[in-house]
Amino acid sequence: MNQNNDWQIMVDKEEVAGAYGSFVLNCGSGCAMTYTAEKVQRSLPRITVTFRVEMYLDEQLSDTYYETYVFSYDSAGRIRNIRLKGKSEDVLKNGLPATQKSFEDFADELMKKNKNIGNHK
Repeated sequence: MNQNNDWQIMVDKEEVAGAYGSFVLNCGSGCAMTYTAEKVQRSLPRITVTFRVEMYLDEQLSDTYYETYVFSYDSAGRIRNIRLKGKSEDVLKNGLPATQKSFEDFADELMKKNKNIGNHK
């Protein structure tokens, strides 16, 4: 990577602390997981997002951890795949239908925000 690319990645890395919103996944009887974007790094055609994941059992917070996903887009800005960093499985192909929809909706919003940021540079 050259210095200009390094600089661009650093400029495009931001702490978002919920600025991109959150979504909830149902993980079974009495279980839900809230995904809140904590950090976004743009290096199109990929956007890497670190989520704070809060797991609730019977409406009580039971665990908090972080997961990083790589969102890959085509040249038209449409989501191609979403992978947990370090894994090969595509959430859009292997996740449950509700999980696929939640991640796809988040990916669409992520790209909309990216385009808005690009218009202000």
